[in-house]
Amino acid sequence: MSCQRVMPHALQAGDAVEQQFHLHLDPLPRLVGEARAFVTSHAPPLPPDTHDALLLLTSELVTNAVLHARTPLEVGITVSEAAIVVTVHDLDLSRPEQQPYESREGGWGLGLVAALAEESAMEPHAEGGKTAWFRLPRGESPHVGDDAAERDEDAAGGQR
Repeated sequence: MSCQRVMPHALQAGDAVEQQFHLHLDPLPRLVGEARAFVTSHAPPLPPDTHDALLLLTSELVTNAVLHARTPLEVGITVSEAAIVVTVHDLDLSRPEQQPYESREGGWGLGLVAALAEESAMEPHAEGGKTAWFRLPRGESPHVGDDAAERDEDAAGGQR
């Protein structure tokens, strides 16, 4: 399992990769903190708002993988000249629109990722599993508009 397969879509054309790191984790809630520490240890110096977004969005993607996929996962961080990309790959085959937990409160996580990241996506893989990722600029954080992270009521029952 490798997060590198998503990288051609996650980086902008011409943005050179400086470093890549990967961490394999079991799907245990207590390991979300380990994922945050891993990303922090490999991130370059960042503006405070960007660093905060990096940790928050990493937590969101890892928590989703732990709660919904319940499979081993891989957290990756790629540092390029212009951006930082965090990827979380799991072996779960379900899609967010399948809403496996309709009665569960939720639906905020991926909206938050989309609102705070420069770009984000979830990509299924033909050989199994999927990778969720986000990109943040290494410079100043992009402006987040009012209501940008509004909860998606249609997906609130089990968004992943």
